[in-house]
Amino acid sequence: MERRHRRTRREKLEDELVKTEEAIVQYTEAIATMEERRQSLMEEIESEHMREVTKLLKEKNLSVEQLKDLLGDMTSEDLARQGA
Repeated sequence: MERRHRRTRREKLEDELVKTEEAIVQYTEAIATMEERRQSLMEEIESEHMREVTKLLKEKNLSVEQLKDLLGDMTSEDLARQGA
């Protein structure tokens, strides 16, 4: 029966380096996937905000132009107070 070759410290380190590099690739891909998901969620949130504004305009029977006029008449301080 043939004896098994005992791995040297260098071989063990090289194997660990390969595993580490593979993990880096895997995590990099996971980060890219999560960034895409984040962007998608942000777009969905913005779309939901627009739906809410559109719904409110319909409820109040206002046009976009009327909304612009209303907001144009308000100062930034007025808007900040109403948002608080």
